[in-house]
Amino acid sequence: MFQKTMSVARLRERGGLFTQRAVGGLALVLLHEWDALWRHGVDVSERLVVARNARGLGELVRDQLDLLAETRARLAMDHQERRALLHGWRADLRGGLKAAA
Repeated sequence: MFQKTMSVARLRERGGLFTQRAVGGLALVLLHEWDALWRHGVDVSERLVVARNARGLGELVRDQLDLLAETRARLAMDHQERRALLHGWRADLRGGLKAAA
């Protein structure tokens, strides 16, 4: 009976560790997404400033096309960071499951 109680206590301890890893990983992903959204907002405001300063339609289109390369690079970087975070989170959770076994 005592051994059964010890195994339940150990299982709860490991479950708590798994929960902490799950919540910590989720927090990292959420912080990344919040930062990405913030940067998107900053970029939109920059585009609006450039659009207001354009002297004509041709300049407006040229300036927006110039900013397009930066936007694509930022989106690709955000995607890579997101994939790395999710991969690390998944590996951490799998490691927690293996340790609990």
